[in-house]
Amino acid sequence: MLTLLLDPKSRLRVSGFLRDSNPARVVCASLLTLSIASCKVGPNFEPPQAAEYGEPPVFTPPEMTAAEVATDATAASTGDANVATNDAATAAVEPINLDHWWSRFNDPVLDQLILKADMCNTSVAVALSNVRLAQANLGVTESELWPNIAAGAGYKRVQQNFSQIAATGIDLAPYDAYSYGLSLPAWEIDLWGRIARSIESSTADMRASVDDLRSAMTSIRAQVATSYVGLRTLQARLDVLDASIANLQSVVDLSAQKYASGTVTALDFNQAQSNLDLQSAEIPQLRSSMASAIGQLATLCGTTSKEMTALLGEQRAVPMGPDSIPVGVPASLLERRADLRAASENYAAAVATIGAAEAQNYPALTLAGDFSISATSLSGLGDWSNKAYSFGPSLSLPLFNGWRISSQINAAKANTELKFNVWRGVLIRAIGEVETSIATLAFARDSDRRLTKAVASSTDTYRLAKLQYDSGTTQLENLLDAQNNMLSAEDSLAQSRGLVAQGIVELYKSLGGGWEQAVPVMSNANKEAKDAIKSSPAAANAESPIARAESGASQ
Repeated sequence: MLTLLLDPKSRLRVSGFLRDSNPARVVCASLLTLSIASCKVGPNFEPPQAAEYGEPPVFTPPEMTAAEVATDATAASTGDANVATNDAATAAVEPINLDHWWSRFNDPVLDQLILKADMCNTSVAVALSNVRLAQANLGVTESELWPNIAAGAGYKRVQQNFSQIAATGIDLAPYDAYSYGLSLPAWEIDLWGRIARSIESSTADMRASVDDLRSAMTSIRAQVATSYVGLRTLQARLDVLDASIANLQSVVDLSAQKYASGTVTALDFNQAQSNLDLQSAEIPQLRSSMASAIGQLATLCGTTSKEMTALLGEQRAVPMGPDSIPVGVPASLLERRADLRAASENYAAAVATIGAAEAQNYPALTLAGDFSISATSLSGLGDWSNKAYSFGPSLSLPLFNGWRISSQINAAKANTELKFNVWRGVLIRAIGEVETSIATLAFARDSDRRLTKAVASSTDTYRLAKLQYDSGTTQLENLLDAQNNMLSAEDSLAQSRGLVAQGIVELYKSLGGGWEQAVPVMSNANKEAKDAIKSSPAAANAESPIARAESGASQ
């Protein structure tokens, strides 16, 4: 495909200008003609439409069977177990807003950790460096549009060759040679858009690097939130275990009293003590997992475990997100998902390389020239009659190059096909992640409601068994079973609360992660920034990595 834009009126004016005999005006007219003409070979990029490649019109919540919906007659009549699907169905048609999604957990510690990760995470730092690299590469490519003009000056002492003196019989005394001037090496006029297509490709690469930065920030924020929820879940489980151990200790004390009074055998006391020891043995395991979670958070936030412990402060409950999350329509993923945007930009960059490769098959026009003044004395450098100059175009056409150009074109087309298939893969994965996140969250909330009822039932059972054991109307085994069931239900509920919160995080991430609203300036080695994040959330007004990348891209 060849596109040539030349204003007819301008062409007429230039042709009249060329009839002028002034060389300088002829050169200016020639450059003007070339600047007016805009010609680019190769295909133009057309963004792919996701609907053509299997994208569903809307996101739908999972279907639940009657057995899954109704746990008992009460649940069936109230429809509690169906809230998850109803919420998801409603959310699918509501406007979506992902700005600062983590703030919807109403946990200032989580807000602070995400703020710190934005500033200090090494993956974000690497992504930002890649943006700067892409911006610099774009500048290098754009520089090919401009001529390289160099200034030079020189001096040399000249002595005639003695063999020439013998041959000519002319003996010239040594003399000084001074010179200065300007030179214009071969300047390619971009007639066929090779440079323009290269700039298109570099621009798309730069935009892709910005989207990679957005994707990195989205991923890191989600990882921080997930790890934080996991830590709070472990702390909640430890609280449940401590309460269970306290209850079990009272059972051990009671069985010891009964054994001392002779109302029960040593078997009861040993059973109670054995259960107590088994539950106590779980404490180190939970604390080990908590230490690992703190270490993971420290790594994500670019700090030490000691500093992270200080940032976490006192124990807090598992953060609970909003009850309903709008998910929008799949088509909006193309704008919200940074990884999809990056894949599309990579595809655009590959398309542009086809035109850059095809342009090599066309004649190449270059301009070259130089201007200098030479003299045998310094005073002669100001004499205009000592000037010398040359300027003119040259045209070259590739005739045979061992099929190098055709191979480059084929490689560019193959790379374009590759980038398109990568984009399709990212699209399919993105849709699958959203659908999976919706289903996971819906079932996690359903499980949480069921476990809440289970905890209430098991607690009542334990209290009744405790009263009966105190009065001697039931055996210790029944009390221990009730106590273990209550511990299991409460521990499962604590884990379920964490899974619900993590499901919300994963859904926000799969929907795009809200990269549009970025927080503080990233300074991995800046102690002042690190101190500020601990003392004041006001640092959120600082410029974000994304904002810096985009401002640099626009310059």
